[in-house]
Amino acid sequence: MKMMNISAVKQCLAMIAVGALVICGILMACSKSGTSDDLRTVRVAGIVLKWVPGDRVENFARIEPLIREAAEKGADVVCTAESFLDGYSVRDAAMTPEQFHLLAEPIPDGDGFVRLRFLADELDIYIVAAVTERDADRIYNSAALIGPDGSHIGTYRKKFLWPTETDLYSAGDSFPTFDTEFGKVGMMICSDHREPEAIKELVANGAVIIFCPAGGGFGKENDQMVAERSKEGKVPIVFVHPAEFLVTGASGEVLKRSLFGETLDYSPDDSVSGFVELYDLKLPRSPRNK
Repeated sequence: MKMMNISAVKQCLAMIAVGALVICGILMACSKSGTSDDLRTVRVAGIVLKWVPGDRVENFARIEPLIREAAEKGADVVCTAESFLDGYSVRDAAMTPEQFHLLAEPIPDGDGFVRLRFLADELDIYIVAAVTERDADRIYNSAALIGPDGSHIGTYRKKFLWPTETDLYSAGDSFPTFDTEFGKVGMMICSDHREPEAIKELVANGAVIIFCPAGGGFGKENDQMVAERSKEGKVPIVFVHPAEFLVTGASGEVLKRSLFGETLDYSPDDSVSGFVELYDLKLPRSPRNK
């Protein structure tokens, strides 16, 4: 009788050991494959589109079908290039403050911005819209986040203006972040990414992803700078420019890079004036984005 009890105990212990090994194997497989609940996929889209300087109507007409295409391809967030609506008209040395004032619009009630809000609502997507913003007598180089219900979630105003921008644009004073269903979103614009302070403040404010509409430098040297900012903040950056789409990872690696010629302005001779670029980012479900 005692021998039978000892045998039964041994069998039970063996079964427990096998069960423990199976459970450990499952947990390790989940950890390595990323199929557990610690990650989520966010499909980001960049609208790489050449500018038509000073023509708000034409620029909107050209970008709308591309935003629709991005949504059809499953984008969660669509990002434009810098000042896409007025075609970055601050470059025009002959531009007067009065003329520039007319090219800008208030956020969130300007005509172009309202159309973007309706578009985001219809397509059920987030839009990062980089536009020239008018607020009373001040003009800002801004990026605004629109929610999938068409709501205006928040606006960032470019802080580190390029020298050629300072006569017509006023500078912003902070780097806010905004809540979304996949965590806090931060935004910076073009030359902001030259400043480590920008990333430091955005990460301190909880950003798990940063969108960077741009219209100035692009290419190898610029990409290295963006990658360095990602590495410093341990956060991915989505860089969208009239001639480039770039995604850098939290370790400073280049995840995707697509170039589109050397010019920034649209020409009637161009066979293609813009396209949609997509990338699936894996964002961690960490305390920063819960």
